[in-house]
Amino acid sequence: MTILPLQAATLAYKIRNSLYLNITNRCSNICIFCPKFKEYNLYGNDLLLKSEPSFEEVMSAIGEPVGIDEIVFCGFGESLLRLDLLVHIAKELKRRYNYRIRINTDGQANLVYGRNIIPDLVGLVDCISVSLNAPDAATYTRLCNTPFGADGFTGVCDFIRSAKQEIPYVIATAVNVPGVDMDKCRLLAESLGVSFRVRGFTSE
Repeated sequence: MTILPLQAATLAYKIRNSLYLNITNRCSNICIFCPKFKEYNLYGNDLLLKSEPSFEEVMSAIGEPVGIDEIVFCGFGESLLRLDLLVHIAKELKRRYNYRIRINTDGQANLVYGRNIIPDLVGLVDCISVSLNAPDAATYTRLCNTPFGADGFTGVCDFIRSAKQEIPYVIATAVNVPGVDMDKCRLLAESLGVSFRVRGFTSE
């Protein structure tokens, strides 16, 4: 009998006062600035999944977390591609703890599922951080290589609007890629009714 090795990748990792959950490496986009295309190591954590973890594996990795303020669904993939698992985990986390729950997302889940998935998250998720990344569709398509074409950028904006109606706190972010106008990104985010944060860019 062949015994398969245990999942070696890090499923739960702490950065400052947040515990991050790595539940998939799959993503809707192929962003040119994504660090996973160089390596899957982040702060000494191996985030390359040999297989997608189960509910039991993720909860075991979480254990009994202390010294944190929030739990974040964010690895080197789009967590909402595993919506059922995310909802299952979030329900259990809310039952056990009083930590804030955040999702970092590319904002294309409604396009992926062909429906508005925000209601699935109501009462479970306290914050959604959406990667806006561009002030217009042409720039977004160039940077993010979305499979949805021009609808990708529109979908992200629509997702932000929908999330704003249902989720307590929504923020849009953009990676500070050279040549991308952060002021225009900020103005777009504000026009969508949410706050904005610039994320660092590295070409190394």
